[in-house]
Amino acid sequence: MAVELDSGSIGVTYVLRKETGHTCAALPMAGSLIGMPAGEVAGWALEGKNVITVAMGLAVLNSVAEFDKLEQERGSHDSDAAFSTEIRPSDTVAVIGHIGPIIATLKNKVQRLVIFERGEGVSGQVYPESAQPELLPQCQVVFISSTSLINGTLENLLKYCTGSRDVVMVGSSTPLYPEAFSGSGVTILSGTRWLPSNREAIFTGISQCIGMKQLIKYGQKISVRVN
Repeated sequence: MAVELDSGSIGVTYVLRKETGHTCAALPMAGSLIGMPAGEVAGWALEGKNVITVAMGLAVLNSVAEFDKLEQERGSHDSDAAFSTEIRPSDTVAVIGHIGPIIATLKNKVQRLVIFERGEGVSGQVYPESAQPELLPQCQVVFISSTSLINGTLENLLKYCTGSRDVVMVGSSTPLYPEAFSGSGVTILSGTRWLPSNREAIFTGISQCIGMKQLIKYGQKISVRVN
């Protein structure tokens, strides 16, 4: 989903379609959203009643991050998430959420790649959530989908990342506010700045169910380290 503020700022977040629940009105205030105070909607990121309202709150927060003040955390290649941290051949790396581009980049480059996914229809070797308490402490680097903020699983995941050199939050829903994650266990935020110059393409694409793989070209990937 996407939001636009009066200033022209744009925020985009992922929608967890399978976790919307069985309800007639996932968003009871539908029809009265236009003109709502941005601060009120942003509050849903913490107080939202379901994954739709939480995602919308995050979209507003993402739209007003102080991008120009963020210092890019660049690896040897670019600001893409997979290159935002040092990856060693001896590492055991976890990817929480089937984040295809990261998995493709890291495959055959680390000693062990551990993938956790709640959804269905994922190919390859994927571990269930029940294995996280055992396997996550063994991982030197952990990539966590920012949808964990939407479904409320992040805090529990971080408890298990006790041996991690870096914990990278990845995805369009990532709030690029490093100060907010200080002391949390997350060490790198890897998200997207959505460019107002691409407004028409962004909203047209989302209205026609475009996927993130196609949409990302209208944004700027940013990775920042949490101090």
